[in-house]
Amino acid sequence: MNIITVSRLVGSYGDEIAANVAERMGLEFVGRTGLHELALSCDPEYSDACTLYEEEHGPGFFERLFFDRPAHKSLFEALTFEQASRGNVVIVGRGAQIALHDLPGVFSVGVVAPLEVRVQRIKSRNGASREDAAYYVEKHDRERQRLIKAVFDRDTDDWSLYDLVINTAHFTPETATDVVVHAVGKKERARDVDTIKDRLKNMALAKRIETLIRKKMTSAVARHVEISAEPGGMVRITGLIREKGDKEKAGRIAAEYPGVVKVENELKVTELSFSI
Repeated sequence: MNIITVSRLVGSYGDEIAANVAERMGLEFVGRTGLHELALSCDPEYSDACTLYEEEHGPGFFERLFFDRPAHKSLFEALTFEQASRGNVVIVGRGAQIALHDLPGVFSVGVVAPLEVRVQRIKSRNGASREDAAYYVEKHDRERQRLIKAVFDRDTDDWSLYDLVINTAHFTPETATDVVVHAVGKKERARDVDTIKDRLKNMALAKRIETLIRKKMTSAVARHVEISAEPGGMVRITGLIREKGDKEKAGRIAAEYPGVVKVENELKVTELSFSI
């Protein structure tokens, strides 16, 4: 089983390379088209956030005041885990390299190129002026970075997130694809595929429940509530919360979620106030 994430800069050939790798290796390509149905499945209250997830446009200054909430991080992680749990996929962008970091069976690629090279590629592709091409590249780089920073509070330039970083300044998409496919083949494969898939499904379930709890109780109340799920529909709630009644409410929300058989509510009630 292969789960490959491809993070890329605009004009770096990242989308082309990801599609080529998927075709060459017989994997499912999860780009914007594949994400549209997932975005539509989102809770209506989070439709705007899911649209941002689908389109990779980061929130503006005033939007960030409301967007930067733990519920959105949980939701984005759930969507990514659901994609990965199908196995044999190439997932493009949207912080997948962060959400899936260090999980067995995941190979993360970063595709980069110098700014001027990328500007010239966009200029040639779109028949645009250099000024317009530069604006386009810098705007999209900035918005993608802002989206990832707002949701995951991580920097995509952190090279520890990647198994391979490829500079396409002197590579065609086809040659870069050869490099990626070769590198993927050299990494040690995860042995128990079914266990990994089940783990990802449980992680997706946990994050869906976490999102729901933070929605119904508000992130201010449930910011420090964390959910984990185990095989057989067992869910564990850990973290801190201020009121006993809120602890009980979180347990009820989790217990009512489809597929949950048992809830272990280990939330600790504390009078400490938490910063929001």
